[in-house]
Formats: sequence, structure tokens, C-alpha cells
Amino acid sequence: MSEVARASHESRPSCRWLGRVEYGAALALQEEILRDRGASGDTVLLLEHDPVYTTGRGGSPENLPVAGAVPGVPVYRIGRGGDATYHGPGQLVGYPLVDLRRRGGDVHAFLRSLEHAIVRTLAGFGIRGFAWSGRTGVWVDEEDPRKIASIGIGVRRGITCHGFALNVALDLSPFDAIVPCATPGVRMTSIEREGASPIPSVCEVAEVAAVHLGDELRARREALPRPSQAAKR
Repeated sequence: MSEVARASHESRPSCRWLGRVEYGAALALQEEILRDRGASGDTVLLLEHDPVYTTGRGGSPENLPVAGAVPGVPVYRIGRGGDATYHGPGQLVGYPLVDLRRRGGDVHAFLRSLEHAIVRTLAGFGIRGFAWSGRTGVWVDEEDPRKIASIGIGVRRGITCHGFALNVALDLSPFDAIVPCATPGVRMTSIEREGASPIPSVCEVAEVAAVHLGDELRARREALPRPSQAAKR
């Protein structure tokens, strides 16, 4: 494992590039970090997965592949929000494990921080992304919206887990076997498909994302009053 961006301030999470990681192993690593919060602090894991479908705790089975439709691709039901999605090589996956209690406990503000970081990352590759109000994630082209990044998190004892998936340069056809994010008719896209030139590697996108994730998460924490200050108002 290598560290993409080292924390330069106690409120800035460290970002670690892990390369290609099997989904079950990534789940186990998140569990390990959640158990050992005293040693690890706020951390963002950045990686790629082998092909896998996942769905959130409230996801509908109807949005997942029909049994046998995609041989050899496992399906996981996990403890995050959101519905069905696909992960595979060529996609940047980020798992922020950060203490929301030190950010005022605001899950919605945290989700907006992730969206802002992804939009800023896309800008670095000449792509204009936007957050669509009421639809968590990041999209491109407001006139003809296409989804380029999905977000689904969990919160355990005040610590976030799971996270986001940003499509860089991957085969998008596996999305055709599901209803992504329970949104019928949604069209998925990628940095490659949106015309980035040269096409970046997932590691190169991770380098850029690490900077913006650190900035966004640090900015959100420092902008919030400490509980003792809020109590005095």
C-alpha cells in the first residue's frame, strides 16, 4: 500500500492508494480500520475493484442482475445507503473513513463534500461535472445528464464507511444488467467517454482526487463550530 497524500494538518485525512483489491478484502480492511480508529485517524482508501455488483441495505432485488445473467460476477448486499451499482477495473473507488462527530454529525454536508471533491477532480481533466439536487452523485452535461460518479455511504458509531465510485476508463456495459442507483433510464459515462485526452489512469485520477478530498473534508470540519462554542450561542 502506498500513501497518495499525507495529512499535513490534523483535520486533513490521509489518502492511501491500494491498487486493485478484491471487494471482500476491501470490506475487511474497512472493518479493521473501524475497529482501530485510535491508531489510524481519518483515512480515505483509494482503489480499484475486480468486477462486482453491490447494493445498499435497502436496495431492491429487482434492480440487481437476473440470476445467471452475469456469470462469475459476485453480488454483495452491504451496509450503505443507495441501491445497485457496479464496480470494476478502470473505476476509481474511494472509501472515506472519517469521524462525522468532529464535523457536527451532518451526513448531508459530508455527501456534498464528496460531490464537490469529485467535481473538482473532473475539472482537472477538462470535464465539467455537477451535483444534481436531490440525486446524490455527480453528473455531466445539464442539458443531457449522464452519471459519472455514484455515492453511497454508511455510518457506524459516528464513523463513515463505504463511499464513492468515479468512472475513469472502464467497460460500462455491466451497468446494463442493473438499474443503477434505482434510477430507470439513467445513462452512465466515464472520463474516457467524455473525451479526456490523454485518457488518465485510475492511479493518476486518484492523485488528483486525494488533493481535493483532503481540501473538502478539511474545509468542512474547520468551518463548523466546536460543540462547546455552539452551546454558548
